[in-house]
Amino acid sequence: MRILILGSGSFAGQAIFSEFLKEGLEVYGINRSGIKDNNQWEWLRQFKKDINWYELNIYKESEKFVNLIKGIKPTHIIDFMGQGMVAQSWSDPRLWYTTNISEKAFVLENIRQLKSLEKYVRASTPEVYGSSDKFISESQNFNPSTPYAVSHSAIDFHIRCLGRQFNFPYSIGRFANFYGEGQQLYRVIPRAILSCLTKRKFILDGEGKSTRYFIHSDDIISSIKLLLFTTKTQTEYNFSGAEEVSINNLIRLICTVSSTKFDDIVNYGPERPGKDLHYRLNCLKAKNDLDWSPKVKLEDGISRVVKWIERNLEALEKASWVYEHKD
Repeated sequence: MRILILGSGSFAGQAIFSEFLKEGLEVYGINRSGIKDNNQWEWLRQFKKDINWYELNIYKESEKFVNLIKGIKPTHIIDFMGQGMVAQSWSDPRLWYTTNISEKAFVLENIRQLKSLEKYVRASTPEVYGSSDKFISESQNFNPSTPYAVSHSAIDFHIRCLGRQFNFPYSIGRFANFYGEGQQLYRVIPRAILSCLTKRKFILDGEGKSTRYFIHSDDIISSIKLLLFTTKTQTEYNFSGAEEVSINNLIRLICTVSSTKFDDIVNYGPERPGKDLHYRLNCLKAKNDLDWSPKVKLEDGISRVVKWIERNLEALEKASWVYEHKD
């Protein structure tokens, strides 16, 4: 078995990459950027050598990308790859569409022809469904509201077509918001924790009225393993944490866990354009078919993230907390 992770430097990508390393599996990673330091990814302290990690940019180097995949000859592929920011997609929709649809379709065309391939798993997003007050099942029609969501909707449709036309062995997972130890510092949970621990101000978009479910990296790993090794081909599943929380209350919880007063760190800013109010995933299919349910409670998971940042605070507080765009 030879496992390839596309987008191995994404938060979820590095989490599953490190898990497979710990299990002694043959795992390869392709990512736009290199390996981070061991303050960001503490698991690197266990694996200093012999990591199969390749830096390639699908937007600029799709031919090299394909040739490398053909050389690896993976039996299993997990795909986190693509432009991943929501609000920023409005600034250059063409980049999101070129990367997440056109170039990815080119790579997929070559992946589907791999004789070695047994399973391809795509990590998608609930944003394809758009905002909804109701809980959304896997059969819900897509209703994207940002260029980011449009691009993910389109490639999900394309993968479905590959399944029908060529019996492509895919499974798609759609996940609530990721979080956990090692996450990029510009994401809401680590950034708020850093603000609490350093007393630097945190800007809360739109007063934090939108609500979200969050899923810890432990639960992401368990769901990805099921998609990779257990689910039938041409299937789609939703995965989510169990607790809905407004972003305002999420920051208040983080303040409580880190012993910080909310009013001492929070300033309010304008709402982001196109931001959906709710994403509510119905995960009954995953429960019934796979016996999957989230195990990490939100407060417990946040406590773990606080401890990770505290252990590495000297380094992390000096790092960038803002998203730095790359083509």
